[in-house]
Amino acid sequence: MMGLTQQQTTALFRVFMTILLVAGSTVMARSQNAGGGPLPYELVRSLQSLQEQVAQGNSHATVAQRSLLARMDVTFVQMPPAVWQDPRNARAAVIHLLSGGHPDVMRYLLALEPAPLIDRKLMEASLAYIEGREEEMQDLLADIDPLDLPSGLGGHVALVKAASYIRSDPARAMELLQVASLLMPGTLVEEAALRREVFVAGIMGDVDHFRVLSTRYLRRFSNSIYAGDFRRRFALAIDTLGFVKSEDKFALIVPILHEFDADSRRGLYMRLARSALLAGHLNVARKSTEEALILAVEGTREREILKIYSAATRLEPEMISENRDLLWSVDKSALSYEDLALLDGVYTVLNSVRHFPEPPENVIGEFNVASNIADPEDRSWVTPDMNLAERLLRRTEKSLAAMGEEK
Repeated sequence: MMGLTQQQTTALFRVFMTILLVAGSTVMARSQNAGGGPLPYELVRSLQSLQEQVAQGNSHATVAQRSLLARMDVTFVQMPPAVWQDPRNARAAVIHLLSGGHPDVMRYLLALEPAPLIDRKLMEASLAYIEGREEEMQDLLADIDPLDLPSGLGGHVALVKAASYIRSDPARAMELLQVASLLMPGTLVEEAALRREVFVAGIMGDVDHFRVLSTRYLRRFSNSIYAGDFRRRFALAIDTLGFVKSEDKFALIVPILHEFDADSRRGLYMRLARSALLAGHLNVARKSTEEALILAVEGTREREILKIYSAATRLEPEMISENRDLLWSVDKSALSYEDLALLDGVYTVLNSVRHFPEPPENVIGEFNVASNIADPEDRSWVTPDMNLAERLLRRTEKSLAAMGEEK
C-alpha cells in the first residue's frame, strides 16, 4: 500500500472485503446451486454493497461494480431454469437490470418456461424503462405499489416509477422519490432519489424543500461519484428559484453554499453574481462577487471576470476613478465573447454616469471600450451610394477641422 493515502487504502480494503464476500458466497452456494456458483440474490447483495461504496465516492468500487455486473450478465443466462422459481432470485433479476445489467438477460428470462416466480409486469416494466419506452413502463407499473414489495426491490421500482412523473406530475414524482429514499437508506438508490428530488423541488418552486434536500444530499453524499450531476442540477435550480431577486432570498441560499467545496462554491457565487447583475439586483450581485473574490485565484480568468462584476456593482459617481483603474487592469485576452460584451456594457454605463448631466470642463471622449469593430476585409457589400456617402463624410470632417484651426 506504499504511496496510497489513508482514504485510498480504506477504499481498497472495502473493495477487497466485498470480493471476499462474493468468493465466500460462492462456497456457501455450491451446495444449493447445481451450477456450483453463487445464487442471483447473493450476487445482488454483493452488487448493492459495492454500490453503497460508490455512493460514498469510492472510485475503486465503481470499477468492481462494472466487473461484477458483467459477470452477472453471463452467469444469469447459465443458471438452471429452476433457480428462477425462487422469488428472491427472480427479484434479483429485476434489480440487476435496473442497476445497469444487460437487457438481453431479461429478454432471456421473459422467454423461459416456466416463467420466473415474480409478477411479469415488473420484468416487462424494467425492460421498458431501460429501453426508453416510458409510457409503456408507466402503464405496467400503474397498479404496483413499491411499498407492497420487499424494500430492496421496492426502492428501485419507486425510483423508476418517479421518472415518468417528473414533468407531468412533479408532486407525485416527489412522493415516489421519498419512498425510494425511505426503502433503501444509505444506498445508491437513496443517493439518486435525493439528486432527483432537488431537481423536482426546483420545478415545483418549493424553496424550503429545495434547501432541506440539498443540505441532506451534501452532508450524506457529497463525495458520491455522481455528485457532479447534483451540482449541475443545483445550479439550474438556483436560477429558476430566484435567489437573486432580493437580499432576503439570497440569504436563504448562503448556508447551503457553504456545504460545498471551495471550487464549487466559487463557481456558484459567480453564477449568482452574473444572474443578479443582469437582472439589475446590484446588492445581491455585490455580495456574491465579494464572496467569489475571496475564493478566486489571482491571474485566472475568473479573477478578471470578477473585476468586471465588481465595477458593475458600484457605479456611483464617487467610485468613477477607482472603477476606471479596475477596468483598465482587466486582461481582455482572457475573456470570452460574452464577457467582452458585458465589459462593453459596463463601460457604457460608466461613461454615462461620468457625463451626466454634462461632462466636466476640458474632458473629451470616454475612458475606454472593451472591443473595437475593425473594417471587414471583404468590401464587396459596399454600394456606390455608400462609397459616395463615405467620401462626403470625410470632406465634411476635413472642413470642420479646418474651421476649428482658423478659430
